[in-house]
Amino acid sequence: MQELKDVYDRLQLLGADTAQSRASAILTGLQFTDDMQHAPIKSLSGGWRMRVALAASLLIEPDILMLDEPTNHLDLEAVLWLEAHLQQYPHTIIAVSHDRGFLNEVCTDTIHFTNQKQLVYYKGNYDTFVKLKREKTKNAIREYNAYKTKRDHMMEFIIKFRANAKRATMVQSRVKTVDKMDLEAPPQVEEEAVWRFTIPSSDPLGRPIIAINDATFDYNSDIVRDDGTKKPVSEYLLQKINFGVDNASKIAILGANGQGKTTLLNLIMGTIRPSSGSVAVKSGLRIGHFTQHHSERFDLKLSAIENMLNIFSTDTTTEDDQVVRSFLGKFQIQGNDAIKPMRFLSGGQKSRVSFAVLAYQKPHLLIIDEGSNHLSMDAVDALIEAVKQFKGGLIVVSHDQYFVSQTCNELWIVENGQATRFEGTFDDYKVHTAKKTAKHVEVTVKKLSNLNN
Repeated sequence: MQELKDVYDRLQLLGADTAQSRASAILTGLQFTDDMQHAPIKSLSGGWRMRVALAASLLIEPDILMLDEPTNHLDLEAVLWLEAHLQQYPHTIIAVSHDRGFLNEVCTDTIHFTNQKQLVYYKGNYDTFVKLKREKTKNAIREYNAYKTKRDHMMEFIIKFRANAKRATMVQSRVKTVDKMDLEAPPQVEEEAVWRFTIPSSDPLGRPIIAINDATFDYNSDIVRDDGTKKPVSEYLLQKINFGVDNASKIAILGANGQGKTTLLNLIMGTIRPSSGSVAVKSGLRIGHFTQHHSERFDLKLSAIENMLNIFSTDTTTEDDQVVRSFLGKFQIQGNDAIKPMRFLSGGQKSRVSFAVLAYQKPHLLIIDEGSNHLSMDAVDALIEAVKQFKGGLIVVSHDQYFVSQTCNELWIVENGQATRFEGTFDDYKVHTAKKTAKHVEVTVKKLSNLNN
């Protein structure tokens, strides 16, 4: 009986009697339909599976909720919902993320992990941390320079009058002062080196470089219903899409997961063909494609040099080897790092090899599909600067608010089978999306509040 009582106490603590209702409320907030809530997990895309994992964590409301890159694989709508939900979370949250927008909205404190051994604490969100860290570094440099200037001045006196017997007492006094200063000396601070790279483009082609006219596509376009009729175009994933890209385009494609953003990219790159309509690509167009799975294109048993030679050449020579080795050096892949198997490279080094591949192509058009996922803050900054300086066309699919706002000036929304241009800035779109998301958050909060009561 005692064991049974312990079981019931534990079930009550877990809120087992309302668990299913609470799970449904959270999943609804994350935009799961009733059908999706009851579908097998294997039938869901990676982005929706990530939402299930988040929902499971939010359901149990642990005293400490640890989130490691929680926004990866989420669309902007889901990110905004998660931000709003976590702002009302009643317990401690520890998050690791490269998404500045998410950190700014959710975090009240920042811990900077440095040199693999030190934790430095800051009050405030990510932007506040950056500001305070910059000020702290400047003050530390100023303090060290003041110490160095005073010490150099004293050493100059010591060296000048060391052999002067009349000033021996003064010299000894200054030697003792210098020794004491050295014991109490502030650490020498060096500002972190900022690494940047460029992506050269090929000579521009005539416009438009890509023209999509009335393109329709669905992965199950040939399905015949029970009554013998074919699925109508109105139910296709993409319906009569009209879309154009030229050499100066800086386009962001936005929309919820499953709406067809990646499918649209595949139409543009020619990996799939439209069921009807056309996709016209300029002859000679060279596309550089960078994705969240950028490192998967490499054979990790081979070196960075060997991988690049395999990607860009079938008949290699010693000269090719030296050219590639030199090119990789610009991306800080040097010496032994360039010739050892890539499985021994860090995640950041693999990203740099991917950047090198992108730059080596000299593309006319860059397509970046959630490319900032799994990148460090520094790598994201380097990619942003390279993209901003790139002279060709650009298409970005990303939930990263900072990345999109820094690189794109034209927004297209893929929703309900249509692709339409959004008239406004990214901040306008965020406000537009947040209004829809707020309804989901409100519904979730009310349901959970009612269940808890």
